[in-house]
Amino acid sequence: MDSPLGQRAFIAPVPTAEVLQAAVDAFTAAPGPLRLHCGVQHYSWGDADFIPALIDFRNPGRLPFAELWIGAHPDLLSTVRLDGWHLSLAELIAAAPRTLLGAATARHFGNQLPFLLKVLAAREPLSIQVHPSREQALAGYRHEDAIGLALSDPRRSYRDCNHKPELLVALTDFYALRGFRPLAEIGAQLAALPELDALARRFEPSAGGLSRLYRWLMELEQGQVDALLSPVIARFRQARARAPFDPSDRRDWIIEADRLFSTHAHRDRGLFSLLLLNLIALHPGEALFLPAGELHAYLRGAAIEVMANSNNVLRGGLTRKHIDVAALLRTLRVAPATSAVRQPQPGAAPSEPETYPTPAAEFLLERHRLGAGEWRLVNPGLSESAQLRLGLVLDGQISVHSPGQAPLGLERGATFVIPAVCRAAIHGAQRSLVFTARVPDPTGMHARPNPPVRLAAPG
Repeated sequence: MDSPLGQRAFIAPVPTAEVLQAAVDAFTAAPGPLRLHCGVQHYSWGDADFIPALIDFRNPGRLPFAELWIGAHPDLLSTVRLDGWHLSLAELIAAAPRTLLGAATARHFGNQLPFLLKVLAAREPLSIQVHPSREQALAGYRHEDAIGLALSDPRRSYRDCNHKPELLVALTDFYALRGFRPLAEIGAQLAALPELDALARRFEPSAGGLSRLYRWLMELEQGQVDALLSPVIARFRQARARAPFDPSDRRDWIIEADRLFSTHAHRDRGLFSLLLLNLIALHPGEALFLPAGELHAYLRGAAIEVMANSNNVLRGGLTRKHIDVAALLRTLRVAPATSAVRQPQPGAAPSEPETYPTPAAEFLLERHRLGAGEWRLVNPGLSESAQLRLGLVLDGQISVHSPGQAPLGLERGATFVIPAVCRAAIHGAQRSLVFTARVPDPTGMHARPNPPVRLAAPG
């Protein structure tokens, strides 16, 4: 397949505007499903095996393949090929928004694809983080612009003006932190560790008390952080030396995160979050939904993610990237939360996919489990309800069929886009597993559209 190491690594000489417009015009006159060419983010926490195996890409250098991005975010654009030329999915949508998005989606979301689809594969824990609301994202983006931070500046937290609710569906056994533990659990955890007696006495078992405790820990002078955490780490290491921990034991994650992110001189304050947050184990097919303000961290495993089209992350520890404690505390929603593991919902009929409903207006994830020879209508192509679908073949081999178009054959790891106006069905050449993402219900959207979201290219 094409190299995933750079989003335009495979691109031939750039066509003239006239040539490109002619290709777009020809596509608009006879639209059909298209294969996508997608890039990979090589963050240090990424796994070296899962995504390369999925996309059939040799990785002898054991480079971390953290996230495969499928969509139209300017930080890593997917591309399509028209008449032998390549252009980004964002450019194609901008040139023909109603063809690609459908009339209702284009009207409501300002001619922009409202969601981003990813495959995530984590070998090591990601940062303790939270995502902003739309209002917080807009204010943060404008503030960082005003103080002169370029979009490429590593100190930048707000990459765009959009919020980022997200859904994660496990593809392997997957471990994560999500939301604060029940107050009684937190109190019992602190009381069980003599080294944290000062925290146990400070903690008031209420939402306000939890908020004050977390703020105090995140703003604590580094020497005090070290004094609190060092004896706890020593206790956990001694316990693990006597008997190994399993992944359901948070002490194991705390020791590993300390090894990865604490320095010789100082402990990472993100370790406090590993004591205070719910530790969740997902089995393949189970899901988590993260609304704005929900503190979380992904620890290990592979998953499908779909989110509002944003790359805004506010980090509070367990990372070598930029940490912005003040912004995180302004955004954070501090309240005890349940683990809230979600299961897929069966289709209304056997011919319909399973879905993962969420409160988000931007996306709905569908899971298609196809038998060999099975057909499934995935897009009716009706005028008002029509909507774009992004897709990934996770396993097997399929073809996508649309009237008047040659079938589009797709193998394991292939990604694709079905324009809204195309009536399309998928056919399983063999037993196959396919994920598609779309807007939940464009016909049910309010008449007043969302304000345009600025998704600026890095610069």
